[in-house]
Amino acid sequence: MKGTLGALAVVIGLTSMQVEASSTTSSCSATVQPGYALTKIQEKSSSCSGKNRYTFTKLAGETKLDTCTSVIPSGWVNSALKSYSGPGACGTSSTSPKQVWQISNTYGATALNSCLSHSLPTGWVVTRQRSYSGSGDCGPATNGKRYIYEVQSTAGQSQMSVCSMSKLPTGWSIGATSSSSNCGSTSGNQWKILNLALPGEAILYRYGNAKTGDKLYTTKRDDSAQAKQGYSYEAIAAKAPDKAVFGTTALHRYFNKSSSDSLYTIIRDDALQTKAGYTYAGVTANVYTAKVPKSTPLYRYWNPTNKHHLYLIEHYPSGVYGYKLQGNEGYVYKP
Repeated sequence: MKGTLGALAVVIGLTSMQVEASSTTSSCSATVQPGYALTKIQEKSSSCSGKNRYTFTKLAGETKLDTCTSVIPSGWVNSALKSYSGPGACGTSSTSPKQVWQISNTYGATALNSCLSHSLPTGWVVTRQRSYSGSGDCGPATNGKRYIYEVQSTAGQSQMSVCSMSKLPTGWSIGATSSSSNCGSTSGNQWKILNLALPGEAILYRYGNAKTGDKLYTTKRDDSAQAKQGYSYEAIAAKAPDKAVFGTTALHRYFNKSSSDSLYTIIRDDALQTKAGYTYAGVTANVYTAKVPKSTPLYRYWNPTNKHHLYLIEHYPSGVYGYKLQGNEGYVYKP
């Protein structure tokens, strides 16, 4: 098993089952609270003294959601536009059809379509614009043409070709200007942009405790200090971004004293982990939330017999050495 363990990557303890379930709340006010989206309008509600009652959906693990406004929540993109006549989820249309915006969650994504070229989430840029006449995903084209924009995440990129309507993220600069049909018909409508703040790579060292079977990951190698805790150096597990930048998130460590198991997760939820017997032990590293150039996915495995987690770059759909595959848990670089 030595060869397999040599491929152990940094561990993340998030599974799809742990993603917070969506929930709704209602109010007689149309004011949208942070973290929620307006998804339903009930007209002439008795509970609101005959006025409108508004339902808001908490933005949790959804990938797409229909909303009653074009306001883009943080981290989401307006990806489609639908309409209806008469009564519907967003109220009753009168002289003109009611618009319903579909928004897409950018978390874990690298490319999406957008109906708007402005107000994109931080770190997203326009890489292509397409036009259509008549009906389309972004609503009917009324006066001439309507545009759909292909947008991409800049996470982990060193350089990109983008349309000049893009808002450059912090740390990026324009390296060259040219013209491209991908970005319309105006001169100099395409930029070559360069990432001047690309993170370096932090080495993740793996230590193992032969007595308990636990695996410990750290970006600081100190064999003597770890030996005092019962851990011996084993290998370089992976490489990860050496600083927090767009597209990364903190990797948190929890420890279960009863089973001597270390759990690493990108979601810090002390209450949830406490119920499972884990205590928070700090931030271990930074990891990417989506696949970026030269990155590799991390797979989490669980052994119900010894109550330990195992994290490998290799993908074993049927499990390995008594460990069952639980899912893909993020992206790092190969050692």
